[in-house]
Amino acid sequence: MSANFYSQPTGQTPPHARQNPNQNPNSAYNNTYGNYGSNNGNNTGGFQGQQQQQQSQQFQQQQQPIQQQQQQQQQQQQQQPSTFNPTLAAASLMGGQTSQSQMLDLGLSAGSTLASQTFSKFTPRAEGYYDSLRQYFAVSHVYVGVKLTSLLNPWFKKDWKRLKTDTGFARPSLDPNAPDLYIPTMSLITYVLLSGLLTGTSGTFTPDYLQNTIFSCLLLQALEVLSIRVAYYALEAPCEIMEVACYSGYKYFGLCVNLVAGIGGGYWVYNLSLLGTAGGMGYFTLKTYGNNLSRRTSEQGPKREFVVLGFAGMQVLAMWFLGDTKYL
Repeated sequence: MSANFYSQPTGQTPPHARQNPNQNPNSAYNNTYGNYGSNNGNNTGGFQGQQQQQQSQQFQQQQQPIQQQQQQQQQQQQQQPSTFNPTLAAASLMGGQTSQSQMLDLGLSAGSTLASQTFSKFTPRAEGYYDSLRQYFAVSHVYVGVKLTSLLNPWFKKDWKRLKTDTGFARPSLDPNAPDLYIPTMSLITYVLLSGLLTGTSGTFTPDYLQNTIFSCLLLQALEVLSIRVAYYALEAPCEIMEVACYSGYKYFGLCVNLVAGIGGGYWVYNLSLLGTAGGMGYFTLKTYGNNLSRRTSEQGPKREFVVLGFAGMQVLAMWFLGDTKYL
C-alpha cells in the first residue's frame, strides 16, 4: 500500500509539474531564472560594497601619514622663533596699548639706528674725513679779519710761519697763517652773485651765466691744484691737497673787491683794483709757499725758488682770466 501510495504510474506527469493550460510557458522559466538573477544581483552588490569599504580604508590609511606630516610641520613652524620686529615687540611689552605717535617714534629711532650702523659699516673712515674737513672751517672773527687784511695788504706782514703743536699744525682759529676753506667758499659765492648783478645792470642777465661762472672758476682752480701737485711731485716734497685748494681759493676775495670797484667806478677803476689785488695775491702766495714749502727737495728736480715763483704768477694770471670787464 505504501509503495503504491508513493509511486506514480509510468507515463503520468506529477501533480506539481503539471502545466496550467492558461499559463504562459515562459513564466516558469522567468520565475526560475528571475529568482536566480535577483539572488545573483544581491550577491554582486554585496561584493562591490565590500570592495568600496576596503578602498576607503586603504585611502584613509594612506592619508594618515600625510596628515601626520602636515601636523608635524605646523608644530615645527609654531616652535620656530619669528623674525624680530621692534614695533611689535614694543607693542607687546606695553600691553598692546602703545599709541600711534609712540609707535612712529620707535620706528624712526630704529630706522636711524639701522642707517647709522650701515653707514659706519660701509664707510668706516667717513668720520675721519669729516673731521679733517671740518678743521678748515674752524675760524674765528679775529682770524677772518687778520686773513683779509693779509690778502689786501701783504706787503708789511713779517711773520709767515705756521704755528706747530704736538699733533701737527694749529687750526685757523689759533693760527692766522693757517689755511682755511671758509674765506674761499664765501668769496666764491659772493663773486658769482656780484657777476650776476653786473650782468643784470647791463640787461644781459641769464640764469645760465651763473652756472657758467661757477663752472669756469672751479675748473680753473682744479687745474691750478693739479699743476701744483705735479710740481710738488717733481720736488719730491710732501703735499696736502686741501691746503693747496685753500691757498688757490683766496683769489676770489680779490675778484670780489675788483667787481665792487668796477660796478662803482667803471672800467678804469676796475683795472686799478685788479692791479693792486693781483699783485697782493701774488706776493701772498710767494711768501706763503716760500716759508712753508719744505726746503729738502730733490736735487734732480726743478729749483725750489722757480717753482714758488711759478705758483705766484699762476694766481696773477688766474685773476686776470676770471676778471669780467665786458659788462662794465
